[in-house]
Amino acid sequence: MGLSGHFRPSQEAPWVAADGIDPAHVQRLHEAHGIGMLQRLRGGFALALWDGDTLLLARDAFGQKPLYYAAKDGELWFGGDVRALREEGAPLGQIDRGALSDYLELLYVPAPATVWSGIRKLPAGHLLRAGEQGVEVRRWFELPRPGSSTVRPSRIAVRARLEEAVRAGLAPEASLLLTGDLPSLALLALTTRKQGRVRSFTPGADPLAHRMAERFRSEHRESKVDTIDELHGLLERAPEPLGDARALLLAASLRAMAGAPVITAAGGDELFGGHPHYLRAERLLHSRRASRAADLLKSIAPQRHRGRLQRAASALGTRGAGRARALVEVFSGDERRALLGHARSAQGATGTDALDADAAIAFDLEVALPDGTLAALQAAAASTGADVRAPLLDVKLAQTVVPAEARHKLGRAHGNRLLREAVADLLPRDALTPEPRPPLPLHAWLRGPLRSLLHDLVASPAARIRTLFDPRAIDSALRHSLLPRGDPRQAWALLALEIWVRAQRR
Repeated sequence: MGLSGHFRPSQEAPWVAADGIDPAHVQRLHEAHGIGMLQRLRGGFALALWDGDTLLLARDAFGQKPLYYAAKDGELWFGGDVRALREEGAPLGQIDRGALSDYLELLYVPAPATVWSGIRKLPAGHLLRAGEQGVEVRRWFELPRPGSSTVRPSRIAVRARLEEAVRAGLAPEASLLLTGDLPSLALLALTTRKQGRVRSFTPGADPLAHRMAERFRSEHRESKVDTIDELHGLLERAPEPLGDARALLLAASLRAMAGAPVITAAGGDELFGGHPHYLRAERLLHSRRASRAADLLKSIAPQRHRGRLQRAASALGTRGAGRARALVEVFSGDERRALLGHARSAQGATGTDALDADAAIAFDLEVALPDGTLAALQAAAASTGADVRAPLLDVKLAQTVVPAEARHKLGRAHGNRLLREAVADLLPRDALTPEPRPPLPLHAWLRGPLRSLLHDLVASPAARIRTLFDPRAIDSALRHSLLPRGDPRQAWALLALEIWVRAQRR
């Protein structure tokens, strides 16, 4: 059976349903080890198991597979997609205005919340047990805390874990998503070393990815994006609003791979500390005086600069989790209050005592990776029928590299230091320290092929989101985000939300 259902405690016949893993394998492990079977499962999975007494729902350690549920009056609905719950008659409720604040801040809604008031997401590494005694949600896996160990893992140990993870995650006839960053280039080198010539593909043109594909003699292809067609097809079918424009490129690339296994380097930058904002979090000056000055300038500066100044004030005046949040938020607190009338901070990582880069890595591993990056990847895969796997998201690899302090992961100008040292014998020098990938051309898209769509949907008085947000704040956000020095992610987020809301009300 598929991973969806409507559960009542009076059900009697045992059954197992799973996504990403063989249900028969789950059944055998459960019979042998009970709930301890979860520690023996590898890779991404979401599963449901009824043993005649208790319903068990579980999601893998990193959140590679989604799992939604709704509970009401002793009944429970579950599924890997909100549409599956809707088809089973689950009470979706209304669009949650608190979740909209999360979406505006981060471009996604972190678990356990969803955009629907009646639906919840099971967080990564969590399980749910339901029976006559009610519903219990708890962790079954605890990610290592970044910065919790002063011991630096050896290059040999990291390499051994990498090779083990890649070997376990390989699939026959799989194609590699090659994005030109170090984790994907390392995955290309390790995969070629293990199984010989591989297939690879890149969303758009990437000179470094193309050159490395030639070096390792992979069967390589580059995809093109029809922005308007891909946008509607992806966003209308997404289980929740999808504000990450990278999913558009992923969907375009995966469409050509429909039905075939695809391996990605998703999670590599989070495990090894490769994202550029980790360096900024670690090295940004901490000054309450500068923070107060930025906050004062915010009150007198033109409105188009106030969100940026508010984020600067927060980043300069805080450390740890507060700084990590300020470096990634899209709409500032004041901008969210203008749109919604209120603002809240989206749920963060539990390791809030970590400092600066370690705090940013903790937030990304627990929140941004499962509910942002992987959710966008799964939405793109679902829209194309591709089977996507992420071999670097391996528990043993994470336990080796994540606890190391940020100083062991960050170099002078690049992150991924432990990864770079582990694969130094496989890649040329320029591939070991690749330039940061250029941002997506959102300004060009929104002023070019998407200009009329943005005007007709979001700027229109009939826009659906004008019943959710203050129309004047919508117009102000559109106007300022499309200026040459504006943040086009804001206009993109509003457009993506409008397309999604329209699809829900048909």
